Amino acid sequence: MQAFDCAIVGAGPAGMSAAIELANAGARVAVLDRGQKPGGQIYRSVSESPLPDANVLGPDYTAGAELLTAFSRADITHFAGADAWHLGDDGRILFSHLGETCELHCREMLVCPGAMERPMPIPGWTLPGVMTAGAAQVMLKSDAMVSDGAVFAGSGPLLYLIVAQYLRLGVPVAALVDTTPRQNYLNAALMLPRALRRTELLKKGLTLLAEIKRSGIPVYRFAEGLKVLGEENATGLQFTTKGQTHEIAADTVFLHQGVQPNLNMTRAMDLEHRWNLKQLCWQVVTDPFGQTSVPHVSAAGDGAGIFGADGALITGRLAALNILHRLGRLTLAERDRQAAPDLAQITAMAPFRAFIDRLYRPTDALRLPQELSTLVCRCEEQTLADLRAGFDRGARDPNALKSLTRCGMGPCQGRQCGHMVAGLLSEWRDERPETIGYYRLRSPQRLLTLKELSRYQAASAPAQTEAAQ
Repeated sequence: MQAFDCAIVGAGPAGMSAAIELANAGARVAVLDRGQKPGGQIYRSVSESPLPDANVLGPDYTAGAELLTAFSRADITHFAGADAWHLGDDGRILFSHLGETCELHCREMLVCPGAMERPMPIPGWTLPGVMTAGAAQVMLKSDAMVSDGAVFAGSGPLLYLIVAQYLRLGVPVAALVDTTPRQNYLNAALMLPRALRRTELLKKGLTLLAEIKRSGIPVYRFAEGLKVLGEENATGLQFTTKGQTHEIAADTVFLHQGVQPNLNMTRAMDLEHRWNLKQLCWQVVTDPFGQTSVPHVSAAGDGAGIFGADGALITGRLAALNILHRLGRLTLAERDRQAAPDLAQITAMAPFRAFIDRLYRPTDALRLPQELSTLVCRCEEQTLADLRAGFDRGARDPNALKSLTRCGMGPCQGRQCGHMVAGLLSEWRDERPETIGYYRLRSPQRLLTLKELSRYQAASAPAQTEAAQ
């Protein structure tokens, strides 16, 4: 058992930037990371890309190499391949590492679980051959693997980015099927004047779209009624646009309609959460410095609210400055002085983030399943019809529905179905999601074998590392 001033869970942009800030101030820092290399999803394999030229992935990706270098040089205890499964209110963290459960104690915790892609539960979304745009990026960044002739469907910056990356590599793309509704463009136009203050971000997005258009691949806009074709495997995608129905043949279909915070860690810690109406998801409640409702626990990065890689770096630094203040290494005045530029930058980024949220706001028809035979819970194979039957039997909240149908009890612990269940219950009850709530979660937060658990022996926490009050 080891003791630290601060333990950080997650080594993406937020976790790394916070660790560097804390270590440079002399704090003893531990970083627990599920990956074998730091970087998270955004900077996956950036220091040793399998691609002949990583520049095809864009400057936002390659810029992460500098952050990884700074992280590797800082005095940080990095636990690679560490899967945290219990974060306690006593400053104790339990995590699986090399097949064994390990324990550490800390005065402060910073959770940076990152984001996950929002499921798109269209008919056939669980067929072999259907993946997310994020999965396409993982294969590309980790192993230089691509899927020739794939269909990309959905909307949002990540979808357009991976299509552009495929095209730069010369990989054939069957089609880009854009589901952004026409009304979204009209609604977002009202927010454009304020968003124009970040012209570099707008230019980046327009450049991606122009790159795709110049490629000559088929691009279908305002698509509705999406359905993955095939019985045992995906064979293509069917959709309607401008009054016409199209079928695009493809063995691989990549879906994407934005991302949402990965909630399970913050939910299992019983931190306060709120419903984000603009992003249609739950997120942990924090102050501008990432401080949560539990005094010694902070949250940063997309796991605390979707703000993108640049925003994650900033929120990581802000959380670190507040932690240094709580550890007695910075006065309140010094914390605020050092934080002022980052806080100003977050404020400046907010209008563009609001513009993106409005432009790519997913429709209910793609966010929630529409056909009774569509799977909602992939782990327990529960369909929309199964959940509706549970509701009709009296299950009025996510936990009651879980008890009746086992929806949310599988290996993913509700990560895939949680928001869908809340959305469906909100629709059926005709009440706001805040009233519906979310699954009640508890440790272990990850899959854990009984063999590993049986070998674990708890250690006593040293008095000097009790959680700060």
